[in-house]
Amino acid sequence: MNIWIFSSGLLALFTTLVHVFAGQIDPVRPFLKSKLDDIPKATLLACWHLVSVTLFVSSLMLLYVGWYGIDSLYFLIQLLGFLYILYASVFVAVGLYFFGAKVFVK
Repeated sequence: MNIWIFSSGLLALFTTLVHVFAGQIDPVRPFLKSKLDDIPKATLLACWHLVSVTLFVSSLMLLYVGWYGIDSLYFLIQLLGFLYILYASVFVAVGLYFFGAKVFVK
């Protein structure tokens, strides 16, 4: 068992649950109730659930590799870490584009 990878899997699973349940209530439902056309709404909902699936599968992978301590899959775990960094980078870039430096201060 690799406790660090397993712990990251638990954190990723928690993040997935927050994304699926709290995210559906806060940003998704109001957006779907807006007067925007159906195609952008459907696209957002599809992308939202694609991210949900990605988060869920990656958390399962982290839990599996962490529980069994499979050294041969550590490169895959590094790729998942890189994917998470890319996700965060997209959020920072979009936040800076729309809100400037205010993105870091509420």
